[in-house]
Amino acid sequence: MQKTKGFFVDWDGKTRRTDAPGSGLSCRVVERGHTGVDVFDADDFVIHEASFFPTLEAVTAAGVVVEMV
Repeated sequence: MQKTKGFFVDWDGKTRRTDAPGSGLSCRVVERGHTGVDVFDADDFVIHEASFFPTLEAVTAAGVVVEMV
């Protein structure tokens, strides 16, 4: 089973948890040749696509400065 709890970088460069993406939002971890995250609004439309990171250390290793929302 694929791990679905982790992190992604949002549209403003902030780091968010896949299990708590923000008010009115939800996430699905998807496989497209790489593991990604689709972020959905309350109407179930994809509003953002991002890379999936299993840990904060993986976000940092990718060269992203972690700023949690």
